[in-house]
Amino acid sequence: MRGFYQRERTARTGVIPHLIRLHRWVAALTVGCSLGALVSPGKTPRWPAPWPPPPGPLRVVIDADAANEIDDQYALAQALGFPERLKIEGLIAAHYGDFGGSAGIEESYREIQRVLEKAGLAETIPVKRGSEPFAFADRPPDSEGVRFIIERAMQGTPENPLWLVMLGPATNGVAALKLEPRIADRVVFFWHGRTQWPARCWNFNVFNDVKAARLLFESEARFILFDTGTFLTISQEETRRRFAPLGALGGYLHAIRARAPAYLLPRKSMWDLGDTTALLDPSAVRFERVQAPAVGYDLSYNFKRKLGEIVRIHEVDRERAFDLLERALQRVQAMSAAAPQP
Repeated sequence: MRGFYQRERTARTGVIPHLIRLHRWVAALTVGCSLGALVSPGKTPRWPAPWPPPPGPLRVVIDADAANEIDDQYALAQALGFPERLKIEGLIAAHYGDFGGSAGIEESYREIQRVLEKAGLAETIPVKRGSEPFAFADRPPDSEGVRFIIERAMQGTPENPLWLVMLGPATNGVAALKLEPRIADRVVFFWHGRTQWPARCWNFNVFNDVKAARLLFESEARFILFDTGTFLTISQEETRRRFAPLGALGGYLHAIRARAPAYLLPRKSMWDLGDTTALLDPSAVRFERVQAPAVGYDLSYNFKRKLGEIVRIHEVDRERAFDLLERALQRVQAMSAAAPQP
């Protein structure tokens, strides 16, 4: 404090220029912070996400942590039943964090192959192994799955983009974007978040790669946040009645409920089924256009940062989702029966 009072006694001719410089510095800082809240220096504005999606076929790659739960299988089955709408160019096996451990990617790979086999579509769709979680934000984890996303994206255009449906962590999509930024306007990142909006970006998919989730919100990519699905519940009796009789795939969807006691409960939700429902029937969901918030280290949403417009889907029609799945299984069964037998 002694030094402060000594400086206060300095001649005013020395203080006034200092105060003027300080005022100018504060004003410049205020303007800079205001602009920085809108656009970070050197940051490319976010590409707008097309929603509702256009009619006709969509080029799709589905990225799934399929061995983690049983809802991925329901979503994959639904997608396989409508090839005229969802042109699946490939499937990516994703990790599911420490829950799956180092074997998680391989387990997801085998589960995806199992679904294709039950659908009578073995070896008809490329299946690639994805990457492990980000260790550092500036070192994207490479893999055959990430390279496949880049390759398929570069075959598209802004008018005919690749729809990357990420049912698990955002790892593979974000790694592809970091390795090849040119895909930003050639991919629509459709990610299953199911977060605690607007408070926190909390979800199993987020926890399994926090860096990837934060980077996705910060990116310039076309981004659709699928932020619902909790009410896609279905009882074991209903899956037995509606799906089990519909071929090998329908029987498989019912049988996998026995893998864990929680899967047998009537309140079991098939969350990921909502993502594919939205793409098949956009009228089955409700959405809003919002400014993307930043995601803090504590996973809280920061709406003071404005990171460009994204689409947030916040409601999905339960009845239409399961009706579409039933139709998909019927179609897969018919296609399998009509296929030439070896």
